[in-house]
Amino acid sequence: MRSILIIYGSTGGNTEMVVENVAEILKKKFKVEIQRAEEASPNSIFKYDVCILASPTYGHGLLEDYMAKFVRKLKELDLKGKPCAVIGLGDPKYEAQYHIESAPILEDVLTKVNGKILLPALKISRTPVMHLKGLIPFWTDKLIELIK
Repeated sequence: MRSILIIYGSTGGNTEMVVENVAEILKKKFKVEIQRAEEASPNSIFKYDVCILASPTYGHGLLEDYMAKFVRKLKELDLKGKPCAVIGLGDPKYEAQYHIESAPILEDVLTKVNGKILLPALKISRTPVMHLKGLIPFWTDKLIELIK
């Protein structure tokens, strides 16, 4: 059975909610492990077939603090074509130019360390609750098809 590692940063709980929802859908087809960014080691990515990184956006286009620290360590690796995906959250109360900026930041980092982005990031604005039965399962089903 193929395996997926989801590493996420979350302070307010919204990113954690999305990650748990995505993981539940993925568990129907794959072995899935979830790790908080503050507890994860970038080298653990090599133990899984697919890696998903998830982070909210704070302030002026910043990753969640623990995810930012994780990413600094990740930049030292070569993922050698490892299949990857990204989940980014944001709130338009911050400046529009930084809305959901975590998604392109994470995609850029993964690309620079030779990760293979499987599909465009799952981007969620404001609360994810309204997307638990729509956008989130739709994106996750697309990911499943690409992993098979």
